[in-house]
Amino acid sequence: MKILKYIISIILSFFIVLTIFLLIATNVLNDKILNKNYIKNKLKETEFNLQISREVESGFEKYIYQSGLPKETIDNLFTEEMIEDDVNSILNSVYEGSEISLSNEKVQETLDKKIQEYVSSQNLNLNEQGKNNIKKFENLIIDEYKNNVNASNSLYENAHTVIENLEKVNNKIGKLPIIILIILIVLLIVINIKDLLSVINFLGISLLSSGILIKLGINLVFSNVNIDNLVLISTSISNLLINIVKEILYSISDKGTLFIVCGIVAIIVSSIIKNIKNEKNED
Repeated sequence: MKILKYIISIILSFFIVLTIFLLIATNVLNDKILNKNYIKNKLKETEFNLQISREVESGFEKYIYQSGLPKETIDNLFTEEMIEDDVNSILNSVYEGSEISLSNEKVQETLDKKIQEYVSSQNLNLNEQGKNNIKKFENLIIDEYKNNVNASNSLYENAHTVIENLEKVNNKIGKLPIIILIILIVLLIVINIKDLLSVINFLGISLLSSGILIKLGINLVFSNVNIDNLVLISTSISNLLINIVKEILYSISDKGTLFIVCGIVAIIVSSIIKNIKNEKNED
């Protein structure tokens, strides 16, 4: 009977480990991936908007010297608020599926106004070819703005699909991991009702095993994946992704450390108390 209880307790401990992993996964899903406010905070932390502004300005500079227009023509074509609005529009598209709306028309209006002012100030009489060249230049600048702010329509569409599917899975799972964990612990207590120290010991083993597996998994990821050099479409998006991935991995690693400490403490405490009881019984 004792052997059967021991085997069942080991099986329950194994399932507790699996449930802990599921609990961590749902926690990451809710607090990080599916949390739009978390992503907004990461955008601020990584200075995402500023990086996009620099990428846009760098793109503008590729064409200004070919155009024959002064560099001032491409200065201050957009504001921080415009970039922020555009980024929020993209974020809403990813999380809510709304259509992306950019400020390219405002940029074009400002650019056209600056060019007309320059032409007037220089008393230039443009022929049809000159007007076409200016039109081509404006189109290049606007395309550069759109392409740098909205790096990839397909990327954001795919991201929205992933978010939708994850939300469906998350809604189906709900509080299931916590409920399963409670049930498993209750079963472990019922099976070892006459020896609660064994319950503490098995829970300690589950926590210790979970912590060790987590730490090994995280170390495996860091040793095999060069996270700092991940490249995805643009520098701004790559930096954001790297920051989020590393924070998630470090937070999971911290949980692993906590599990290891709690597991060791539980095993040691249950062992010490059991030894004290055995010594008293012998006396």
